[in-house]
Order: sequence, then C-alpha cells, then structure tokens
Amino acid sequence: MLAALSRTEAVDMSQHNVFHIIPTIDFTEAAETEGMIREVARVQADLKLAACNPVDGTVYHMVTIPLKGSAAGGKDAAMRKLANSLKPTDPVFVRFVRTSRQRIQDHYAENCGNIIAQAQRLKGMGRYAEAASYLSAVSPSVACFDQSEALLGELMPYLSQKPDTVVVVEQVEVPVETIVEVPAQPDTVVVEKVVEVPVDTPKRKNPVGGGHGIVTIEGQDLEFEILSCVGDMTRHAINISARVTNTLSDNPKPYVYLVNAFTPSGTELTKLSLDGQSGRSRNISMPYGVPVTVKFSITDVRDRIDMLTYLELSIRSIRVSVRELPVRWR
Repeated sequence: MLAALSRTEAVDMSQHNVFHIIPTIDFTEAAETEGMIREVARVQADLKLAACNPVDGTVYHMVTIPLKGSAAGGKDAAMRKLANSLKPTDPVFVRFVRTSRQRIQDHYAENCGNIIAQAQRLKGMGRYAEAASYLSAVSPSVACFDQSEALLGELMPYLSQKPDTVVVVEQVEVPVETIVEVPAQPDTVVVEKVVEVPVDTPKRKNPVGGGHGIVTIEGQDLEFEILSCVGDMTRHAINISARVTNTLSDNPKPYVYLVNAFTPSGTELTKLSLDGQSGRSRNISMPYGVPVTVKFSITDVRDRIDMLTYLELSIRSIRVSVRELPVRWR
C-alpha cells in the first residue's frame, strides 16, 4: 500500500506532518473446505482507508476496498494471498488521493477562521513544525490566505527548513500475518512559494479617550478605536462597537478575525462572533481612508464583569489588542 500511494507523490515521512491516512481491515468471511483431498481456505475482508487530521480530529474522506484471497494450505496461505492482492497500480488509490485532496481544500475554505486559531494554538504550544504543516494546505483562493502567510512568516525562524509537503506515513500492524504500512495522508500538494516574513514595526499604543481601554496596534496603515462596550445580562452577552480606518489602498476588503477575550479572573471567553454572524472571522469592506464601524459580540457571559482585561483581534494580519476595556451593563 505504501508503494501504491507513493506513485501519487503524496507520501512524506516527516513526523511533524498533520495529515494522516489510517488503514483498518475488517474480515467478513473466513472458511475452509473439509473432507477433500486438498484443504482450500477462502478469506474476504474490507480494507478501509481514512484521510484525517489528528490535531483537530477531522476526517476528510473514507473509502472501503473489498479484498479476497483463497489458497490451498489453510487460512494462513489464504491470508497471504489476500495481502498480496493489493496492487500498487490499482486506480482506487489514485482516486482516494485525488478526492482526499479536494475534501481538504473544501474543509479549509469552510473553516478558515478555525484553521488559523488552531495553528496559533500549536504555535503557542511550541509545536512550530506542526503549525506550519497545518497551514500549508491553505490555498490562495481561501479568505484567510494572507493571514496564513503572515503566521507562516512568524513560524519560519523556528524551523530548520520550510515545509513543502503535508503528508505523514505511519505503520499500523493489522491482524494479518503481514504488516500493512500506513501511507501518509495525501495532503494537498503544495506549490513551492516564497513566504514574505513581515517586517517588525514598533508597537504603537493609543490610549483612546472616553474610557474605552488602551489600544495597541502592531502594524501600520491602520486606525482602530472602541466606540462602545455594552453588556446585556438578559442575553448573557457583551456587544462591542469599534471604528476602523484602513489606510492601505491596495486592500479594500481585509480579513478580520477575533482571537480571544479575557475577564479579570483570567477566564478566557471563547464564544465570539463578528457582525452578527455565527463565525468569528470574515472579510469586511474597508475602502481606503473611510472610517468603518465594526460590531462584534461575546456570548455565554455568565458574570457581570466590570471590564475585559484583554481583547485581541487581527485586521489585515495586524494584531490589535485592547486592555482594561470597561463594560457598561444595561
């Protein structure tokens, strides 16, 4: 099976890659003839291949391949015959790889914000190679591609070399007398590209008037101001309104992502949503030099806290943080 998947150029032996193929074999029939001159055994089984990502538990694609083997000499001989029935040239493996790659692309397009958040968590845990592998399947057509590139740039100093594949190979011992080598999940073949490492710029702290916290913008060509932060106990929510001015003319619809928020007790609030949407990220129209109002909410707030000690979001891959943001309850 390793030879079959190697023909698709989808196998890489790196231990840090996060895309796996897990094989399992279920035996459906095992029979032997009795009372004849030569004992003949027949074995049937289903080989199941699953393309998955153990980091977040996602299963992208599964396929079942029926196998059978019969031979004189008992079940052991039939088992060997069944194992040898796997042919590297079987087109089922090519179809499996092709479909798995497409499913990965579809999953990344639909869950872009979660992909970035998971990669940031891996980075925070010091698992830099895994984070880079996790991001390597973000294609240019995905909304968070720019943010993915920026995060990859932050990871590069921690890596000995730039990862260019995202497939891992495992060895799984099956209940046959042969060992089935698990070919690495055929992840998306990543075209080699140049990752521009963002230039470090001095942090700019902007104390905003009106008691709306301390804003820090870690980048240029962006203005950010909190307009209001209102709590609603009937809905267990905190609603925040901000004014953002994009002064970069070549990106009129930047990607905005809500990262996290913390209470004075150190509790992280994880249920964040942007502009009344169910997700915490999306592209928002911000014409050059035009102040735009952006609204976002934090739900499932059970305590009447007097402030948010920390709030972080990313706009155009620029980190914006707000500290000591008072909450006015109504």
